[in-house]
Amino acid sequence: MFGGADNLKEIEAEGKGVMKIERMAYGVLVGVSGILLATWWAMPLDAAAGERGKFKGKSMLYSTQYQEIKSPDGDAAKTVQIGELDGIVFNEIDGGFLDKARYQVVWKGYGNGSSDCQKIFTTEKGKVFGYCVGQSDDKGNDQGTIMLTGGTGAYQGIKGKGTFKLKMVSDRLMWDMIEWDYEIP
Repeated sequence: MFGGADNLKEIEAEGKGVMKIERMAYGVLVGVSGILLATWWAMPLDAAAGERGKFKGKSMLYSTQYQEIKSPDGDAAKTVQIGELDGIVFNEIDGGFLDKARYQVVWKGYGNGSSDCQKIFTTEKGKVFGYCVGQSDDKGNDQGTIMLTGGTGAYQGIKGKGTFKLKMVSDRLMWDMIEWDYEIP
């Protein structure tokens, strides 16, 4: 009915071949899992509860929105500017905390050069929020202080303070060098 003993030997041989392939696939899977585990162990850790540290970062920001509101009396010192920036930040110390985080800024500037902003850093582990106060020069470069006001996820309760220096590259593109000490309870 199935072709006799010869077919049975072929089926047995095929079964052994399939088992051999399955053992090889299992071996490859175990090897790859070991490599992935070793890589994960060697990766720099992001911030954790009870951590304190120093952060030094450089970011690239792009202006996504900008609006200028002029004073009705024409006084330039009373002009108000508002805008939003979006970009990425890189940790220059160890590539851990906030490295490659999305970096967003909502800012407000005044004709006299003073400014303030909200900064948001987003990673897969949570968000860090900051408030900044600065002073700009006639080229639009801005520098000042930043205070970390809280966070979500792994950054819940983060506090810290430091400085920022924003350097205009073009009318829509800029670098932001930021540095602060932080503590996560």
